[in-house]
Amino acid sequence: MRSFLFLVNERARGGGVVRRVERLLKTSPLEDADVETALFVDDDGLRRGLSNLDATRTPVAVGGDGTVGSVARLLRAEGLSDRPMAVLPLGTGNGLAHSFGIASLPKAVATLQDGISRPVDVLTTTHPQAPMSMLNISVGLESLVIRDYQAWRHHSRWSAALAAGMRRGLWRVSGVAVDVDGQRVVQRQDKICNVGIHNMPCYGFGVWPQPSADPTDGQMDLRIHRSRANYWAYMASATIRRASPITPHPDWPRIRQVKISTTLPVQVDGESLPPATFEVEVLPAAMKILAPAP
Repeated sequence: MRSFLFLVNERARGGGVVRRVERLLKTSPLEDADVETALFVDDDGLRRGLSNLDATRTPVAVGGDGTVGSVARLLRAEGLSDRPMAVLPLGTGNGLAHSFGIASLPKAVATLQDGISRPVDVLTTTHPQAPMSMLNISVGLESLVIRDYQAWRHHSRWSAALAAGMRRGLWRVSGVAVDVDGQRVVQRQDKICNVGIHNMPCYGFGVWPQPSADPTDGQMDLRIHRSRANYWAYMASATIRRASPITPHPDWPRIRQVKISTTLPVQVDGESLPPATFEVEVLPAAMKILAPAP
């Protein structure tokens, strides 16, 4: 039987995740498991938590996609990327958990004991505030919505999401340049809706707008939407039909390296970061995730 170190982001779900973990540890099967818990709110706290990770314990990221990314990044920084990590999806969107089929708590808990180690690509970046991404990176409508959402969510998370979407939903923007293999595919003066780079097929909430994205193929999917109508038609179809967007196998390039220069905020794994000029590169099989057995 495996032993675990739960790395719990105290700020996940508006601070309610700690109580949920406490309740979860009092119910079967975790009530009989060997679980040590470490709470954190920043990298220093996460490092202190990881100091309790001995050779017998599996690190478990408890929270959302931001938590998963933070734990993975610190594991790599501490030279522990060869250790499989697990996920308890107690965040908001839980895109990575949906992508691996462990979005429900019962399935995620079962995977803690019965899951298999699966190699996963990561996206490394030169953005000064985001050295790594597990899920996706975007600039344009999505990054503006995320920035507004984070500014307003202390009032109400769902109201903030609705207000941000309504405010930015019809925007097209300029000020974004994208280079792939030395060739410019988006000019800074071009009007676009959104540029997205995807390592995982799912955004979160069970919506799979890029189902062809494979986190184990050593590539990332580049998705450029120039038209607002096309963007919203595609996203609406993916939302309504869940895992069946309007084009199951869209003709989006799969790439290994991209350079982005933008005057707009940048979205990385659901977090809003400042504008920058940065490069993104795929690092194949750089992490290991406990996933359900086939």
